[in-house]
Amino acid sequence: MDVRAGLGLLAATAILLGVSRSGGLSVVAGSRKTELTFWNGFTGPDGRTMLELIRKFNLANPDVQVSMQRMDWATYYNKLMVAAMGSRGPHLFIIHASTLPRMHRAAFLGDVNDLFEGPNGLPTEDFDPYVLKQVKFGNRWVGVPLDIHPQGLYCNADMLKAAGYSAPPRNEQEFLDMARKLRKDTNGDGQPDVWGFALTQWQNNFQSLLPQFGGRYLDEKGDADLDNPGNIKALQFMAKLAKEKLIPPPENGLGWVGFRQNKVAMVWDGVYMLGDLKRLQTLHAIAAPVPMMGGKAGTMADSHVLCLRKDLSESERKATERFIQFLSENSLGWADAGQVPARRSVRETPEFKAMPVQSAFARQVPGMMYPPRTPILFEMGLEIALAVEKVLRGREDAPTALRAADKKAQEFIDRDRREHPEGL
Repeated sequence: MDVRAGLGLLAATAILLGVSRSGGLSVVAGSRKTELTFWNGFTGPDGRTMLELIRKFNLANPDVQVSMQRMDWATYYNKLMVAAMGSRGPHLFIIHASTLPRMHRAAFLGDVNDLFEGPNGLPTEDFDPYVLKQVKFGNRWVGVPLDIHPQGLYCNADMLKAAGYSAPPRNEQEFLDMARKLRKDTNGDGQPDVWGFALTQWQNNFQSLLPQFGGRYLDEKGDADLDNPGNIKALQFMAKLAKEKLIPPPENGLGWVGFRQNKVAMVWDGVYMLGDLKRLQTLHAIAAPVPMMGGKAGTMADSHVLCLRKDLSESERKATERFIQFLSENSLGWADAGQVPARRSVRETPEFKAMPVQSAFARQVPGMMYPPRTPILFEMGLEIALAVEKVLRGREDAPTALRAADKKAQEFIDRDRREHPEGL
């Protein structure tokens, strides 16, 4: 048998095998999967949840193959920016709502208007208006919110019960009472070694109080307003905790670690920390909204937003939009990873309401506040973090520290306006 005859026989055999397995020649001859790459920072248990959702999508959509790449958030945005600028970026990626202004300015986000339009589009009324506002620039939708992750209160149920408490604190008085009563010196050295409350991420803890005291980041003109009365009151409350020794000293470093070790009874942190708690067998944690320390309920929050690259082919774009819609409609599965779904209808399901931590944190959605919508978010965040640290370490009072932070933040804003007069 010569070479050409042999190749012909192999080709015929392959075709026959394809017909027998698929039930038709057209499937073999015309089938071609659209391969999509999906980047995110879900390196913990949330990554395993997302992989399962991707597996389900791939099984239900045999003409599309989604593959996921995870990387640490600390390096994620730099890698994403570099890849996108070189036209090597992923088809689909996750962006925090708070970082969208800077990423939008980089001009590699494709619009997702088609996903919110038409009879089969995502219903805008199923999203909170405040959340949708974060993903719209002018007439362009640049992403679909997948979730909301607010800060909330975690409590060690056994420690509360042992002290005579049957429920988490709801307001400042109950919170302070518990913090004092649960603080103990168990080894008799004159210093507490068990704490009623500890700060975790200092900056986030401070920002969680801003909506409660009527604080804000920017004024109506978009100028810095970090030293406004509400922000000062929020930071003074944290200074009070430090002065009265109701929190471990800064060098102690307990925070979330102390909570995991049953050395701290209460902390507030993000709903996404639930994945860490699920791995602990020695801790019975319960959740609640951040107690109302100011004049109203509220907390800090953010969202993971599904975005796509702007230079996709028609087939890639349609496949990517189909995957985004799948994740949005199946976000109850994503909630199990420690998230609050962005879709109202999903939050109203009995299945979500049966998730004790997620549903407790979801009660804060009406009063939540996202980080400032500005391209200089990173620079402003550094100044806020520095101000909080100065106050907690007793180096400056709240008005002085925030006044300095406000001045520096305004310098960043002025520089950004000179360099980008077109705005966002």
